[in-house]
Amino acid sequence: MGITIFYRGTLRDVFQLPQLGSQIEMACGRLQWPYQLIDERILGTAERARTIELETDDGIPTSTFEIDLEGVDDHLRGIIVGPPGCESLHLTFGRTGRLIDYGPLPPEDDEPGRYGLIMETLWTKTQFSSPELHIQVCELLRIVEPFMADWEVIDEGDYWGQWDETILRATWAKYVGIMTALTDPAVMQELLDDAGIDIQVNTPPDVGKPITITRPP
Repeated sequence: MGITIFYRGTLRDVFQLPQLGSQIEMACGRLQWPYQLIDERILGTAERARTIELETDDGIPTSTFEIDLEGVDDHLRGIIVGPPGCESLHLTFGRTGRLIDYGPLPPEDDEPGRYGLIMETLWTKTQFSSPELHIQVCELLRIVEPFMADWEVIDEGDYWGQWDETILRATWAKYVGIMTALTDPAVMQELLDDAGIDIQVNTPPDVGKPITITRPP
């Protein structure tokens, strides 16, 4: 939970990828953001999520998903940017020029050539940074936009496409209020009780705790 920017699309021309990478590197230099260049062969098996439409006993349609294992042979190129206080911004493209990433597996399941979920809609959560940094992430994505044949950005901060900082700050304040309430053990206990979950909350839950991700070998 928290303000997140989702993005997806395909390059107009895969041969323009070095030019796009250079522009992103220069922008990271100006912002003093760390980044990592990616150029790696993806060969083995990965997980693909498949949506299944269901209808409940009361006739209300719903959906779930199943995970299929499929063979992959791809060439992942691009750049991973580390905006301070945010999740990493993956600008990585497969052989066809589509934005894509191959997720890691839990350490106990890790094995060479075995990848986690194939992701073609990528994202970065900005909730635990600031509105100013959220705007900078959007500006970085605007560098990508002219290179894309199809490009979609969904911004839960309501900034992308409106470019109105006042709207962003209002949305940001709303989310901060929600996150603050969820750090209250009494509020969390009430939510768990309403959901019928028999767990006692005695300490404030961790919010915004970093999770270390190790990429597959």
